[in-house]
Amino acid sequence: MRAAITPLGGISNDQLAWQEQGRWEGRNEGIDIGRQQGLTEGYNQGYTEGYNQGHYVGSQEANTAGYNEAIDEANLAIQNLQAQHAVYLQEVARNYQAYEAERVQLRQLAGNQTAQIQALQEHLVKHEQVAHQHQQKIDNLVATHQRLTQESANLQEQCSKLTLRIQSLLQERAELDEKVENLTLATDTNRLKYQEQAAHYNKTLTFVNSILGAVKATLELNPELEDSFSKLFADEYKKSVEFRILVDDIKTAPHEDSDFALLLPQTQEFILAMLKNEHRTGLSKSD
Repeated sequence: MRAAITPLGGISNDQLAWQEQGRWEGRNEGIDIGRQQGLTEGYNQGYTEGYNQGHYVGSQEANTAGYNEAIDEANLAIQNLQAQHAVYLQEVARNYQAYEAERVQLRQLAGNQTAQIQALQEHLVKHEQVAHQHQQKIDNLVATHQRLTQESANLQEQCSKLTLRIQSLLQERAELDEKVENLTLATDTNRLKYQEQAAHYNKTLTFVNSILGAVKATLELNPELEDSFSKLFADEYKKSVEFRILVDDIKTAPHEDSDFALLLPQTQEFILAMLKNEHRTGLSKSD
């Protein structure tokens, strides 16, 4: 019987496992060197095992044909290994290209990330500046609020004082209104009294003018009585003036008072005429 050679699939599985491990380790330790060494070792191992198995089978059967068959199988195994090696080389090339593309992408990504990090740092610096400006504004607003609060308290205090002052002024105004009302009543009363006094004055003036008219008419009709009447009037007038000044009813004699002359010009003229015994100018025709 022909001895079966160990399937190449076992070697391929180990090789594939090694290839998978080498793919990842090769990224860190050198993908080309690791895979090349693995490929060479796998190839040599497969060839040696195939050859030994073929030689063993041939020796057991002691048959040259079996030996040749073993050789043929070993050669077939070698051909399979060579085909696998070619596939492997193609895979290495594809993986290398993929790795290069990935490396380029990673470099681009790293560059983009570096630019993004720089942009983020700049944004962070600007954010910190804006935050500092906002904090300054907040501090200014707090200071302004405190100042306005103090001013508001001062204004409230002033408002309270003004309210008290207004109440005091309103009280004073009420008192002044009361005084004005009292003064108005007093003025009305005084006006009534003045009107009454004026009426009495006019009545008295009417009486005095009547006496003066009667005296003037009598003296005109009896000129010889003028001297005696003048002397009699002067004596009585002097006594009356002295008494009134003594009791403080008047300050000066009527004939010497300019205001009296303005109010009662005819009466003053009569008095002066009576007092001028030696230089009489005569009484006025109209009184």
